[in-house]
Amino acid sequence: MNEEAILGRILIIDDEKDNTEIIKDILEDVNYSTVLARSAAEAKTIVNTNSFDLILMDVWMPGQDGISLLSEWHSEGFDTPVVMMSGHAEPSDIVKAMKLGATDFLKKPLHDFLPILRNIMTDQGSEESTQQVSGIDYSLKLKEARNIFESQYLLHHLKVNDNNIAIVAEIAGLERTTLYRKLKDLGIDKK
Repeated sequence: MNEEAILGRILIIDDEKDNTEIIKDILEDVNYSTVLARSAAEAKTIVNTNSFDLILMDVWMPGQDGISLLSEWHSEGFDTPVVMMSGHAEPSDIVKAMKLGATDFLKKPLHDFLPILRNIMTDQGSEESTQQVSGIDYSLKLKEARNIFESQYLLHHLKVNDNNIAIVAEIAGLERTTLYRKLKDLGIDKK
C-alpha cells in the first residue's frame, strides 16, 4: 500500500476472525491502513502505542465486551471516533453505545459501510456530520428504525445542551412531559 495514498488508519476490534479479515480486505482495497485486535485487552495495548482515525468495535467479545471498553474509554476522555458493530444488538445496546460516545452503530454482517466510515472520518468535528443519520438498517420495521433515529437525535441534543430538558423539549418541538415519556420509552437516562 502506498503510504502517501492512505486515507486513514482504522483499528478493527472483533474476535470473529473471518469477519475481521473480510472488513480488513475491503478497507485495504480502498487504501485504508488497518490493524486488527481480537479482544479488548489487545485493543488497549495497541491504542496505547498507536493513533487511529477510526475504531470499528464489536459489542460481544470474550473477556471485556465492547460496550464496557467504550464506557472505559469514554470516562478517560478518549476522542477517537468509535463505530460499534453487532449482529444481534438490542435497541438498548444501541442507545447505551450512543450515550457513551459511539459515533455510529452498524448491524453485522456489514454491507455498504465504506460511505458511512468515509463520512465519519472526513466530517470529524464539523457541524455537517451531526446532520446525517447513518447506520440505520433498512430491513428494520419503521418503528425500530424511528426509535434508533430518535435516540440518536435526543442523545445529541441532550449532550450539547448539558441535559437541559427545557431546551431539548423546545428544540424537538415537544412538551416537557412528552419528552420525559419519550426518553423513558427509549431507555434514555436524563442524567
